[in-house]
Amino acid sequence: MSLQQVPTTETTTRKNRNEGRKRFTDKQISFLEYMFETQSRPELRMKHQLAHKLGLHPRQVAIWFQNKRARSKSRQIEQEYNALKHNYETLASKSESLKKENQALLNQLEVLRNVAEKHQEKTSSSGSGEESDDRFTNSPDVMFGQEMNVPFCDGFAYFEEGNSLLEIEEQLPDLQKWWEF
Repeated sequence: MSLQQVPTTETTTRKNRNEGRKRFTDKQISFLEYMFETQSRPELRMKHQLAHKLGLHPRQVAIWFQNKRARSKSRQIEQEYNALKHNYETLASKSESLKKENQALLNQLEVLRNVAEKHQEKTSSSGSGEESDDRFTNSPDVMFGQEMNVPFCDGFAYFEEGNSLLEIEEQLPDLQKWWEF
């Protein structure tokens, strides 16, 4: 048993409405496109002249221009949206990258502070009662200046005091180094 589709009154009404419509010819469309490029909002007199020249009703010409402006605006909005979306995605990616880099640098700073503190403790305990040099732990200005001037070489840090090399990877072997992005 085959089922046939019975047209509803809505589809029948739509078909009847479209039957009376006249499609524009390619020549009419190309001429209207040309006129749209020169003037997207023609005056009433111009619309009448175009309609007469193309064999259309002035209302058809007016509606064509209105629809063309709406399509152009939609296309422009879509292009602007895509450009903004691309810019946003680029900025979000850069922001995320900077956050990761910042976190890695904070981790590296913490490691260096721990290494400096352990080095300080070793130096203090092995010293002969001399005053301890608290430049790594107590003075932020000196501490940051010292940390920035400490040379690195493949997981080692060199401290001028005592001419010693400390292996950073021994302290935290799983730490990702800031220079390995």
